[in-house]
Amino acid sequence: MKIIPVVYADKRRLLKDAVNAFLPRVVTVPLSQETGYRCSSLVKKGDTVREGQIIAVPRTDSLSGNPAKIHSPVPGVVEDIVLCTCPDGRQGEAVKIRLAGSFTYLGKKKITVDWTILPPATIIQQLSDRGVVNTFNTTEPVSLAMEIGAARKRKPRLLVVRLYDDDPTRVTDSLLSSAFPDEIYTGALITARAAEAGGIVFMIDSESPVPAVGGDESIPIRFVKINIKEYPAGFRKEIKKAVGKSAKDYPLSDISDDDLYTDASTMYEVCSVIKDGIPVIDKYIYISGECIPASGMLKVRIGSTVRFLAQQCGGFTVPPAAVIINGLISGWSAGSLDTPITKYVKSVSFLPASKVPDQRQSVCVRCGMCRSVCPRNLTPDILYRHAAGGTEAGEAYVRSAQLCSGCGLCSFVCPSRLPVSQAVKMLKLQFIKEGVK
Repeated sequence: MKIIPVVYADKRRLLKDAVNAFLPRVVTVPLSQETGYRCSSLVKKGDTVREGQIIAVPRTDSLSGNPAKIHSPVPGVVEDIVLCTCPDGRQGEAVKIRLAGSFTYLGKKKITVDWTILPPATIIQQLSDRGVVNTFNTTEPVSLAMEIGAARKRKPRLLVVRLYDDDPTRVTDSLLSSAFPDEIYTGALITARAAEAGGIVFMIDSESPVPAVGGDESIPIRFVKINIKEYPAGFRKEIKKAVGKSAKDYPLSDISDDDLYTDASTMYEVCSVIKDGIPVIDKYIYISGECIPASGMLKVRIGSTVRFLAQQCGGFTVPPAAVIINGLISGWSAGSLDTPITKYVKSVSFLPASKVPDQRQSVCVRCGMCRSVCPRNLTPDILYRHAAGGTEAGEAYVRSAQLCSGCGLCSFVCPSRLPVSQAVKMLKLQFIKEGVK
């Protein structure tokens, strides 16, 4: 593990800045919100939609499992079905809605449901119908209902909830865990019930106190501390190692890749959609950067643009040279200020030119920096050249790609700006497709 102390923020100050964003006049809702699935629009230009109305469902050629449906974040009129670029750089169709009419949920009294009487199958269906996406891995968001369905087929199984951020440059999950412990705890209990899990393991920062939440004797629960200043600390491999080392004789120490992994953001949404009956129409986003006068947490409607978020924070003090989505280490650079917020966005950073390195690629200079930072002691430069069609690596080197945790440090430190981590991931996926172990 590599210690990177400079990327941690003062969470105590940031908590005071968690507020609801203003309502956007226009939202652009992409029809692709999770990995592997695109939705077909149920609405057309000129249609009137309600807040929370289902506006898109999975295409008929991708109906296996329970993909998450997409809802209108605001009441209004559909202006058009347009093409847009999503935060992850993929292009696709989106529903453009202009705000108009009365709200279904905003300003209305919540009607709380007793989720403890709901059978697992009902919870799973509601998670799909109300659009919950698991953001444990923001680069591969997937319907939580689908993951629960897969987990129910495996035994033994645990629910693992990460209460901090895998990329330490975004603090969204850490802040939510501090601000809404009861909601996140309830969301975990609901998810565990749906998955018929044998226990819940909460992963928390070693410097944070154990959350004060109500007990539940129906399922074993354990809190495991991990030093999040040692990066990476939020991926499956690191979590498994921390749980195994903490107490090998503890009943919930037998953890594996087959267990269900999720995060604070997802558990908060589970509580909202099941207990309060509100579909996924907004997200808590951490906004930061030297180009805006204020930073903090905003609760933002899906489909708002990153430009709109900057306006909520006082507008630009200097023009941004880059807009980074979901963290400086493992995130993406948004191609436009009109990039819409999706279900898998957790943070947005506006960076000035002085903080943006030269993005022009050059040849590998064999500096060895990618090797020195790799927490798995791999040789990312050799794997990159092999994947890029250059010097072929030996079989042992190529197979080592399966050990990659996807932390992205190799690309982060590369002075030649080469897509090293992406190349290693491509090799890893190739082994997965071929069923090689």
